[in-house]
Amino acid sequence: MNDNSKASTQTDSTSTAPSSPDEQTAVEHQQQVHRNPLFSEAPFWRGSGVRVTALAAPTTFIAAGEVTPADSISDAGDLGTILSGLAEGVGTFFAAQPLLASGLTIGLAGAGYMYVKTNVNFGRETDGFASRKRLKKQMTRRQLVKKRKILRPSLKDMPARKVPTNAVGFYIGRDRKTGLHLYAAIEESSLMLAPMGAGKTAKLGNWLLDAVGAVLATSTKYDIVELTEAIRARVGNILIWNPEGLADRPSNIAWDPAIGCSDPLLGIERSKRRAKSLLEGSDFTKGMENRNFWTSSSYRVLKAFLWAADAEGLSLIDVARWSKQPHRYEAIEIFKKHSDIAPRGWQDDLEQQQKVDGKATTLENVFGTLSQTFMFLDSPDIQQVILSAHRPDAQFDVEAYLRSRDTLYMLGNDSDVGGMGPLFTCLTSEVYAGARAMASRAQGGRLDPPMTFVLDEAALICSVPLQRWTADSRGIGITIHSVFQSPAQIYERYGKYAYQTIWDNCVKLILGGLSNDEHLESLSRLTGKKRVKQETESQSRSGGPNATSNRSSSYTWVEKPTLEVSDIMYLDPGEILMFRKYLGGPVVATYTPVWDRKDVKSVVRDTKRAAKAELKARKRKLATVPTAPEGSPWVAAPAPDAWGPQPEEPWAPPVPAAEVSGGFPGPRHHPRVVPGEVVDLPAPQALPEQPSFEPTAHLVPEQPAVKAEPEQLRDTGTAGPSKPTGPTRRRPDPDDMGAF
Repeated sequence: MNDNSKASTQTDSTSTAPSSPDEQTAVEHQQQVHRNPLFSEAPFWRGSGVRVTALAAPTTFIAAGEVTPADSISDAGDLGTILSGLAEGVGTFFAAQPLLASGLTIGLAGAGYMYVKTNVNFGRETDGFASRKRLKKQMTRRQLVKKRKILRPSLKDMPARKVPTNAVGFYIGRDRKTGLHLYAAIEESSLMLAPMGAGKTAKLGNWLLDAVGAVLATSTKYDIVELTEAIRARVGNILIWNPEGLADRPSNIAWDPAIGCSDPLLGIERSKRRAKSLLEGSDFTKGMENRNFWTSSSYRVLKAFLWAADAEGLSLIDVARWSKQPHRYEAIEIFKKHSDIAPRGWQDDLEQQQKVDGKATTLENVFGTLSQTFMFLDSPDIQQVILSAHRPDAQFDVEAYLRSRDTLYMLGNDSDVGGMGPLFTCLTSEVYAGARAMASRAQGGRLDPPMTFVLDEAALICSVPLQRWTADSRGIGITIHSVFQSPAQIYERYGKYAYQTIWDNCVKLILGGLSNDEHLESLSRLTGKKRVKQETESQSRSGGPNATSNRSSSYTWVEKPTLEVSDIMYLDPGEILMFRKYLGGPVVATYTPVWDRKDVKSVVRDTKRAAKAELKARKRKLATVPTAPEGSPWVAAPAPDAWGPQPEEPWAPPVPAAEVSGGFPGPRHHPRVVPGEVVDLPAPQALPEQPSFEPTAHLVPEQPAVKAEPEQLRDTGTAGPSKPTGPTRRRPDPDDMGAF
């Protein structure tokens, strides 16, 4: 057995006589152990020397007592007398031999230190999770409020007790181990891995509601709007940008990337930034390690197209049209027209790509990338949204939005081909650029209050350059929450090295449901190791007629992953695994879904009450509406049909409609009494005289039924003479139609 292990042995003897000297020695040792229960094994200590130490202490006290007078130790239970005698003896020894006593003291102390260092095992069983001490130092409210002078310069003079926690941090959850409520600073960015149905909306909704400044949220589902819109409307306006009409919710803002690109002061920077953002959001650049290299030619053409379109008052639709026609030189002609204000060299870039003879594949690749980028403009609805931005005062004001506490919801479908990714990426990048420029002019170089980005499905509809943003946003008052379905999705969208940068810059939050072995193994390794005591049992049997069976158990300290693969995969709903630096281990926290929050429930109750009150008011209003007017006194009920329903004859003339004479009382001549109101009734009017004309057929009073005579059949001449049975009648003329 190694030095780090301890063993306890139990003996089960099947005979009374051992068969060999070795077995006899083992039996005696076991009997000695059982005879001395004082020496039971303690997990914290190891080695047999501790047993001698346990006996040495009382022996020392007894020996010290011998130097005291006999009458002073008459009471053996008086510990104070023993200690006083020991102290008196030591003092006498130091007084007689000071140098010797000092040397012995130093030697004993050194020997004790070496003994403890050699024989005492300070390694205890650990669970591998972050300790309470580190969590309190890094992620509690008290520590965040202390940093308010840096995080929120406007709150530096406010007492700590009055500072809301969400003003300086965002809530992670309650630690499952220690019960502490954990917060991350607003300067940190988070990355969440959440498969479909894992409950990411329940967590994202909390961050949306707790944000103290302007919020930009992207999503492929409308439920995020339904859960948070009512509360966010209390602090600012609700802005919807929904070009595809998701959930039939119309957009209330319009934006065209081409507008403003020819501005004399900011036009060049806007053209460059927006051209780059459009290409970064394209599916053509997905997974490329160096996007700048592959899109450099397309970038030079696109930035020139954007400037030319805005200089001529055109839109992004015209830019898309130019990108599909490599040999159309309309943009070059615009540069020639505005040569006095056009950026230098941009016209040359266009002519080099479109007119200079070169490889045909180069021209095809450049314009092929552009045409694929603008495939989303094939939709008439999206074209209409782009064109609506050219109405007076219809363009989205980014700076005014950043100065407010408004909430911008950007909604779009997850389309693999021709998706909204380029347009979403461009608008989000424009907001980020505006926030960064505003922070540079603010106190302390930070936005106050901070700006919050909640980027759901970032790899699908909003692939902004997170590898740069997460490193740059920390010191300028911008909080970024990005959500992906798995690590593979990040790798596919951004490439290997950009994925590693994003992963290192963010607080990592993992929800349950991941099932890829490679991903789970990697996350399990990140959780670290825990030390646990593993027990093993062994059994041996000696030969001979008096055989003895020995059974022993031992334990040793072993290291295992803090969280196994299955532990991460089967995290309960409402639990989140967090990796963050300076904690010394992972954290599993529990959080409250957004729909279980008290403020959300209160809004839901108020909404239901308002709807119920509106329904009651509508019913009350319907009850006070005048009923249908009474019928004319000359109109009688239709007479019942004595013969039952008769088949209609197609040649029968139509029944004339009933005539209505003027002057009859109508609905406005018959007032009704409304409950709670006093209405003066007009004087009773005399009934009008009976009309002189005959009422129509359906107004005739009921007449007594008349028995009809049997109808006489026409004589066809084929029947023989018949005998008369009644009065003599004239034989009917075969050609006479009679009543017919």
